[in-house]
Amino acid sequence: MNEQLQLFFHNIEKIRLYFGSDSTPFEKELALKLTVRNHAFYYEDYEKVIQQIKANTKWYNSARTSQKIAHNYYVHFAKTPEQVPHTIHMYKQLTKQFKRNEETYLAAMYLKTDTDLVKMQQLLQALQQQPSLKYSAFAPQTVALLATRNHDEATLAQTYERYYNALISLGYERKGVTKNSAVLLTLGTGTFCEQTFQHVQQISAIIQKSDVKLKPCHYNTIALLALAKFDVVQFPALYAIHDEICHVLKLKKHDCNTLSLAAQIYTSNEAIGDLPEYELDFSDMLHIHNDASSDGDSGGSDGGGGGD
Repeated sequence: MNEQLQLFFHNIEKIRLYFGSDSTPFEKELALKLTVRNHAFYYEDYEKVIQQIKANTKWYNSARTSQKIAHNYYVHFAKTPEQVPHTIHMYKQLTKQFKRNEETYLAAMYLKTDTDLVKMQQLLQALQQQPSLKYSAFAPQTVALLATRNHDEATLAQTYERYYNALISLGYERKGVTKNSAVLLTLGTGTFCEQTFQHVQQISAIIQKSDVKLKPCHYNTIALLALAKFDVVQFPALYAIHDEICHVLKLKKHDCNTLSLAAQIYTSNEAIGDLPEYELDFSDMLHIHNDASSDGDSGGSDGGGGGD
């Protein structure tokens, strides 16, 4: 069995042991995020991160009870829990512009300095000027991830728009998930890459032949495979991992999420686009679901759900 697949199953087992039957809704996603980093689940590390969250927030703060925040902070800071206080400080800086909610806590994970915060704000403005985002907006986490690229804000926004239009030309639907796929490609390459997009075309055509119709739930998986320079001759190996996941976890083989799981595990030791291995966890990107589908909801604090 593939080593990464073994680690994935190991992590699910350990997560189930620690959380019990309550783990069902999140066990696969948490196990996957750890697996692509080559990390095993250790409850001691998890509890250290939780302690840091509680030590740096007030008793009424939603971060203390949010499972989503707890799990994402654990994945990011399992080996460096001492970084949690700085991240919560960056969260407080973010709430001067963004809402006090889970997405803002997650965005703070990718901000190291005030300069990063300024770039994120400028990138958001640049993205809002793109035609495809005229009536929609990205969540803070997405913008923060995109801002980790070294490219300037205008280049990133223009690259995103070019990828989006190119995907539409392939027959992708005008939906938030397509915008999300354009973000994934931008994160992976920084500037528009003809070779990567040709790879998107090739993989899209193959999936379309096998499934008759290309579904929106395939889009992010295709973007990942293209960025990982996945060769079409590797499909049998990918499907073998997919079938093993479905068999062991008793999942439906035609569920798009199972193919996404398999693709992330299969490519977890590969460089993504021009990013060095593990520099930026691609599962963070794939788990930003349909960000751009909501109307202009990215700015301003509503004063709710947080506190210091």
